[in-house]
Amino acid sequence: MWFRCFSALGASAEQLPDGRILFASPTTADTANWEFKPTRWGRYDIEATVSVLVAGPELQLDIAGETRTVRLPANAVGADRTTVRVGRFYLAKAEPLRVSAGPKPGSTARFTLRGITLHPAPEGEEVVQQPTGEILLRAHDATTHSVMMRYEPATNKNCLGYWVNPADWAGWEFTVLKPGAFDLEVWQGCGNGNGGSDVDVEVGGERLRFVVEETGHFQNFVPRRLGRVTLGTAGKHSLAIKPQRKQASAVMDVRQVRLVPVGAGAEPAPGARAFLAAKRVVFLGDSITYGGEWVEFVETWLRLTHPDAEVELLNLGLPSETVSGLSEPGHAGGSFPRPGVHERLGRVLEKAKPDLIVACYGMNDGIYYPYGEERAKAFQDSMRRLRERAAHLGVRVLHVTPPVFDPVPILDRTLPAGLAEYPSPYRGYNEVLDRYSEWLIAQRKNGWEVVDAHGPMNRFLDEHRRTDRKFLLAGDGVHANTQGNWLIAREFLRHLGAASGLASSETPDVLVKSHPNGVEVLKLVQRRQRAQKDAWLTHVGHVRPGMSKGKPLAEAESEAAEVAEKLRALR
Repeated sequence: MWFRCFSALGASAEQLPDGRILFASPTTADTANWEFKPTRWGRYDIEATVSVLVAGPELQLDIAGETRTVRLPANAVGADRTTVRVGRFYLAKAEPLRVSAGPKPGSTARFTLRGITLHPAPEGEEVVQQPTGEILLRAHDATTHSVMMRYEPATNKNCLGYWVNPADWAGWEFTVLKPGAFDLEVWQGCGNGNGGSDVDVEVGGERLRFVVEETGHFQNFVPRRLGRVTLGTAGKHSLAIKPQRKQASAVMDVRQVRLVPVGAGAEPAPGARAFLAAKRVVFLGDSITYGGEWVEFVETWLRLTHPDAEVELLNLGLPSETVSGLSEPGHAGGSFPRPGVHERLGRVLEKAKPDLIVACYGMNDGIYYPYGEERAKAFQDSMRRLRERAAHLGVRVLHVTPPVFDPVPILDRTLPAGLAEYPSPYRGYNEVLDRYSEWLIAQRKNGWEVVDAHGPMNRFLDEHRRTDRKFLLAGDGVHANTQGNWLIAREFLRHLGAASGLASSETPDVLVKSHPNGVEVLKLVQRRQRAQKDAWLTHVGHVRPGMSKGKPLAEAESEAAEVAEKLRALR
């Protein structure tokens, strides 16, 4: 499929299936004018084809209001046709394009104009293999050979999109410095009802085919590990993505392609080094941590990304707990006050013997009242005390800011400011958590390691509420749903150096689909953590009533060892 139009005096223009736009000139003319509406926006390389009669003439090209001038080469005199590069041009919209070419004003024509060609060009720069061995082919570095598909630069897209024509394809040129075997990974997104297209990836003389998967939205990108290819020589190589069959209205969107060296043993990011060096990491927090979903996501990433790591993750979160030791009057219907972590911290340090503590507190520490200086001071002083007690035994502490409080789903059960007591939560309680989070983040200047989950969750919720007033991260305003837990985990993984695509994904699908065994690894991690946490809570001891005692510790540890063997087998 291509598009053609004709201008005055025999000049014509057409767009070919590979995305090139050809502006043809009458055979005896030195000037020509065209008007043409391309379907592909984006960057183009401009070439002029001429027959030079006398040395020295200059060609002037006007394209969409921009003027380019190029001197034609003297050694082209007498040649039937000579092609010269005029420069690079960016077409911002698929709208009518005016093009004119001819001698530079004031000069005498000494050539015959044969035509102008716009070649699709990459948006970014030349790609070179990274020091880690990885080759990262981003969407904006691709050359799109297309009539519709193009690079979409919007922040929420940053991808190859509008892939409605199955003849359109994308290609990358890149330089290999360290030849070898690579695992090939395509980050694709696809809206509901549009999956099922067949796509080939061609690289290194090999061809890998995959079927596009629906990801819930075209801009929800999931890594697809397609197989292994060998790039046996250093130097220039190319990779192409070519649809073979379109199933529905569009093929997919693509954010990036990764070629990951096999067995490279890349150096872990700074945030992950202490994690990997620890024998045991203990997670402390309230019911959101005890629920465990975000901790399970963190460990799943760890097992998939660093399969040789021997570190053990132990979830000792406790529902209702605070770090401050505060409790609102009538908590839990008056049946028991909130437990404070300092009541059991000594036993945690003695019995669990962690090398690193991850502490996520704050949600309960303001006791769901408006901001109060005394309550804030209790939170701050108790955080310092937690760090001091851990440091006394050589245990590091990593803090996570509290998740968001959302009054929307429980609006009829929240109370306004100015009351003496709050038997139900204060409506603006998230502002209290804002301030607790800001204080924690400010401690980074004192050397504290702090992961901010609160701020990104706030922004995520605000953004989605603009288009969906019923959007929720917590059905009861407090306890994060799966997407909310993923956002906590995502920020934690960003701190540990997770890949940018994963650290910007809105759902955990990107995690479990990043590896052929991803789903199975997550299930095993869930089984192990859930078997251990109640057993360990009982072993350490606590004062909160109503908790399950779990299995005997020896039985839980035996099950955990069995799961660990299965995880090792998946490596």
